[in-house]
Amino acid sequence: MSPNLEALTAQALSLPPEQRFELAERLWISVEGCFDEDESLFAEIARRDAEIESSAVKPIPHERVMREIRKSLKDL
Repeated sequence: MSPNLEALTAQALSLPPEQRFELAERLWISVEGCFDEDESLFAEIARRDAEIESSAVKPIPHERVMREIRKSLKDL
């Protein structure tokens, strides 16, 4: 990550949650049209969503995923 992006990220993360959400929303809107043509990406999202909705798969909580990733990186 570039130094400018690092500094900007640190500033953004220091904002209150409501402002971080607003910033995330503005950033998403700024790139939203960039992905409209990637039909395979949206098909994959729809497929995975349908699997979760039908209980065919059980989602893993974010906290657990991050904990397991951190553990595996320490084991390297």
